[in-house]
Amino acid sequence: MGTVALRTEPASGLSVVVAAGRDAWRRFCKAQELGLDQLFDVGRALMEGRRLAMAEAGTNKPMGAGYARAFQAWCEVQGFVDVPTDWRGSLMWCCEHETEVRAMWAEHAAIKKSRPSLDPRNMANMTQRRRRNGPPKKRRPPTVAALPIATLCASLGKRLAALDPASALAEISELATALEAAALQAQAGQKMPLSNSHPAESLAERPSK
Repeated sequence: MGTVALRTEPASGLSVVVAAGRDAWRRFCKAQELGLDQLFDVGRALMEGRRLAMAEAGTNKPMGAGYARAFQAWCEVQGFVDVPTDWRGSLMWCCEHETEVRAMWAEHAAIKKSRPSLDPRNMANMTQRRRRNGPPKKRRPPTVAALPIATLCASLGKRLAALDPASALAEISELATALEAAALQAQAGQKMPLSNSHPAESLAERPSK
């Protein structure tokens, strides 16, 4: 049996890339939800529209009145007219630098423990910032010395509650010793209080020479 060629375009003749991008944008318009992969679907569709508009305008650069009219007409026909103008350029930029954008996305998701912004303008800006400054550094957790005393007490309480009585008493003894040493050190570092007596009274109390 001969091999069957895979269909690369829908029966209507619409590009698979454009169809995927249009479906992703329609879902976003209905539910205001756009995943990272769907964002790239929209961007790739716009890139195809840009290519066709450049060909129609007879230019090799996406600029000029002829190109702008052709691209706007394509967006209207293909269902992308509602994509904000400033989103269009950012979406296409993200697709052109997809590897970098995905790396930036993964890094920020790991650091923030939540999904970063999917606004293509922010994604493009964050990727360019990553180029200049390198990957973001993880924030260091606060040291024990910087924690509020209430937080320390709560942590110590949980720790002691998890121990058996003998171990808990041993650690409480060590803690008491450490607190006593800290108290003595604090007292030694305090300045002597100033006398509240009047200078004349102080002089009167001094023995005569």
